Amino acid sequence: MNDESDGLTGEGYTHADWQKHYDDDDMPWDLGEVAPPFVRLWEDGRVPKGRMIVPGCGQGHEVKFFAGNGMQVTAVDIAPGAVERLRHHLKNAGVSARVLHDDFFSLNSEHDAFYDVFLEQTFFCAIHPILRATYVNVAHRILKPGGLLIGLFYETGERGGPPFNTTADDILHHFSGRFSIRNLEKCDHSIDKRQGKEWLAILQRQ
Repeated sequence: MNDESDGLTGEGYTHADWQKHYDDDDMPWDLGEVAPPFVRLWEDGRVPKGRMIVPGCGQGHEVKFFAGNGMQVTAVDIAPGAVERLRHHLKNAGVSARVLHDDFFSLNSEHDAFYDVFLEQTFFCAIHPILRATYVNVAHRILKPGGLLIGLFYETGERGGPPFNTTADDILHHFSGRFSIRNLEKCDHSIDKRQGKEWLAILQRQ
C-alpha cells in the first residue's frame, strides 16, 4: 500500500500553527458542545467507566462531559491555549479532570496500560497521515489490554488538510491487527455540519 501522504497537498500543522488558532479565537473544528454520538453512547451504557484519555482535547467539551459523569479523565493538548481554556471551563463547571500540556506522541511510561478508554474526536484527522501508525502505537501502549478506543473519524472527502480525510479503509488498515473492530459504521446522528461525514468506531485493544 502506498504511503498515505501520497498526493496530499497539506503538510500538517506545527505547534505554533495550532496555538495561533487559539490566539485568534479561530477554531472551526470546535462544535461548541460534546459530540452527540458520544452522549448517546454514554446514555446507552456503551462507554465503560474508569480512566479515560482524550488526546488533542482542544477546549474539551468531551472532557467536561465525561468527567462530570464520573469518569477519571486525562486531557492532553500541545497548544497552551487549549489547556488554558479547558482548565477555565472545568473550573467554571466545578468539574475535575487532569489536563496536561504535553505532546501525545511523547507520553512517558507512566501512561502505559493505564487507561480503560481512549476517546478520539478530531485528533486523528488533525495529524498528518504519516503520523497515523505512530498514533496507533501510542494508543495501543497506553490502553489496558481489552481497553476501548471509541472514536468519531472524519471523512472530509477532500485532499490536503488538516483536517485530513479518513475513510473506513484507513481505519481498518491502521487499527486491524492491534485492535479488534467491535463497531465501525457511518454515524447517523452527527451534528448537522458533519452529517454523513463521521465514522463511529469502537475498537478493542488486543
